[in-house]
Amino acid sequence: MALAKRLERRQAAFLERIRLDILPHPSNPYAQLLRHAGCTFGDIQNETHQHGIEATLQKLLQAGVYLTVDEFKGRCPARRGNLEIPVQPHMLQSPRASGHLPGQSGGTRSRGTPVMTDFAFIRACAANAAVMLGARDGLNWRKSVWESPGAGLRFRAVKLAGFGVPPAANFSLIDPSSGDIPPYYMWNLRLISWISRMAGRPLPWPIYAPVSDPSSLAAWLQDVHRSGEIPYVQTFPGSAVMLARWAVENGYDISGTWMTISGEPITDARVATIEAAGCHVIARYGTMEAGAIGYSCANRQHADDLHLLTDMHAMIHAAEAGQAIGLPAKALMMTSLHPRSPFTMLNLSMGDQAEMGERNCGCALEAAGWSRHIWNIRSFEKLNSGSVTFIGTEIIPVLEEVLPARFGGTPTDYQLAEIEQADGEPIVELIVHPRLGKLDESAIAEQFMESLGQGSPAVNIAFDRWRDAGTLRVVRREPRMTKAGKINYLHV
Repeated sequence: MALAKRLERRQAAFLERIRLDILPHPSNPYAQLLRHAGCTFGDIQNETHQHGIEATLQKLLQAGVYLTVDEFKGRCPARRGNLEIPVQPHMLQSPRASGHLPGQSGGTRSRGTPVMTDFAFIRACAANAAVMLGARDGLNWRKSVWESPGAGLRFRAVKLAGFGVPPAANFSLIDPSSGDIPPYYMWNLRLISWISRMAGRPLPWPIYAPVSDPSSLAAWLQDVHRSGEIPYVQTFPGSAVMLARWAVENGYDISGTWMTISGEPITDARVATIEAAGCHVIARYGTMEAGAIGYSCANRQHADDLHLLTDMHAMIHAAEAGQAIGLPAKALMMTSLHPRSPFTMLNLSMGDQAEMGERNCGCALEAAGWSRHIWNIRSFEKLNSGSVTFIGTEIIPVLEEVLPARFGGTPTDYQLAEIEQADGEPIVELIVHPRLGKLDESAIAEQFMESLGQGSPAVNIAFDRWRDAGTLRVVRREPRMTKAGKINYLHV
């Protein structure tokens, strides 16, 4: 079994990563960091054999061998003492990987990172997806993908075609004929469609299904359910919430649908809204740069209780070393283990934090060899305007639970947008969906500030300045989507 073999070779894969992909390339930022720290391959090899991968990574982190997300994205150089390394993502591309499938990450604060994916890496991801769905008897579900026609939809469709029945339908959040999609994406999509037909595993052409009117997707899910088969769709949490709400409001029965959701925070409120439509949720954590990182536990204790895919990744907390470099103690530091992964990652922070630990859950994914769990995964992306700083863990419950409980709506009906005006004045827009009807906008703003300011005199004083300066403004419009189709709680 491919998974068992990767788990068995896990330590060897880690050492090969350093010996083959980092050290022979002097310009690789990690090679420079290792030299600066005085770490030789022999040191790393001995430490790994004696104490394991994760303990070795903790020592490397303490020695300054890591990259933050801003360093990885090229927003700032990596500075360690008197060493300064200008970093760009292309400098970290895996030398043993081929660029078969071009793509780009979502880019919350930038244009996104170009990502070239090797088909061998996609096959490994497909094998893990097969384990995840096989644990739920889902290999032959009627599969579909609902994303944008960029790399997300293509990557997911190709991966799902690698086992069981190929995807029966693809749905696009953006109109493929609108001209809003880069031409090379469309040409790549056509090429993959043609190759898949030649290989006898045809991938269907995307059908337009915007979140404002997902009738084509809802009808397909309903028809599959009525035919006696089990429908399955992979999409974003926000899109899944809006589909569930829209189906209930418009009389579509999509009950029995299984949804794998990823790309945005997976919260109790979002899962509850999806399950209220009779659907089942499989949480996934991953990035375009790293592929799938974790899949939902069948005996979950949290909305995003996931099994870490330890055959593909090693993960540690920043812990005490994180405080010295400006990272939360529970910031996730990721190391890529697959030789064909898009990027060489060695203690890379992608800007997320989470709880992490071992527990005996008794589900099939634990039996497959994935015993480590991560949960409460949140970005530590900050809102910092007008002397007030909050992180996602503080903002999300207010947007997804407090405001909907008082003013109505679902978790995707509220969003924050951080804006800097031409004169430099910071503005925070609290976006509220118009579908909620007439509301007292001043009451919404006060509820937001009251909920965030509880128990903190300093924050409440800062909110008084917000009131005086008009920093917080309630705006009635649909929450904004990223170009990849995500609905983030904070739009920058």
